[in-house]
Amino acid sequence: MTGAPKHRPAQRTGKRGGFALLAVIWGTGIISLLVVSFMTTGRLRLQTAHNIASATQAGYLAQGVVNLVTLKLLAERDLSATRPESAAVYDGAPNYCVFDGAAIALAVEEESGKVDLNAATPELLQMTLVGLGLDARAAEAASKSIVEFRATPSVAQMETTAPSDKPFGPKRAPFETVMELDQVSGVEPSLFRALVPFVTVHSRSPGVNPMTSPPGLFAALAGFAIEDVQALTAAPYPNKLKRNDPRFPGNLIQPGDRGAYLIHVEALLATGQTTAKDAILDLRESNGKAFAIKEMRRGQSKYVDQLRLLIATNGAGIPDC
Repeated sequence: MTGAPKHRPAQRTGKRGGFALLAVIWGTGIISLLVVSFMTTGRLRLQTAHNIASATQAGYLAQGVVNLVTLKLLAERDLSATRPESAAVYDGAPNYCVFDGAAIALAVEEESGKVDLNAATPELLQMTLVGLGLDARAAEAASKSIVEFRATPSVAQMETTAPSDKPFGPKRAPFETVMELDQVSGVEPSLFRALVPFVTVHSRSPGVNPMTSPPGLFAALAGFAIEDVQALTAAPYPNKLKRNDPRFPGNLIQPGDRGAYLIHVEALLATGQTTAKDAILDLRESNGKAFAIKEMRRGQSKYVDQLRLLIATNGAGIPDC
């Protein structure tokens, strides 16, 4: 007599069903991961595109303000030609305005108030370096390197070139931009950053104009304590400087040619995107041109906290640019 049949086929069917369920779960999980990955990648790409668009918008706004300032300076130049007493003095003090919904910080500096790397005497270069905190020996070495860098071949060939800490020798030609300072032997990154706000290649003057000199440079040349120089460099405005301070060396005073300006513009959008631009504007007519933009470079953000406050208050009480 045979016993009751065992239901082994049914058990195999149950195992197959379990594997099928497990495969469905795994497949669903993988598909979910793919969907999440796709959505994350899409969001990142969208955010990247948004950031690029905002940065481009901020850059165009900053460029627009540079153009407005250029037109203003051109109008003032034409007016001062007939009324010299009407000429405004630009010492870099910041102003704030609103342009197409963006908060703008604007500062204009006359290059005549800075040390010209091509025209400055070795004495002026050394005094500047000492005033910024270098010891006399290091300042003398750095000033000699600057002079050697800019020297024409006919002069340089008459002197022995000192060893350089750079992978190349001196240029032996005039500086074309202050950014070339990092190629000068002995100018380390920290000294480069300290010097750039106080030097130019556009004043064409062996001295400086104390009326338009950056506060930190004015203090350095007038022999202020290094702590005061550093404080005025970090926060130049507002200040209590007296531009006729007798401590400022009289032999360094040169009115200079007031035709070159540094235009510093910072823009902050409501989205939080910021940009900073520096433009060197030369209003001295040359080759039939009424003006020329000598340089356009990325600027250093100085007033972002004030701009954020303007955005938070919707620019209340701030004029249009």
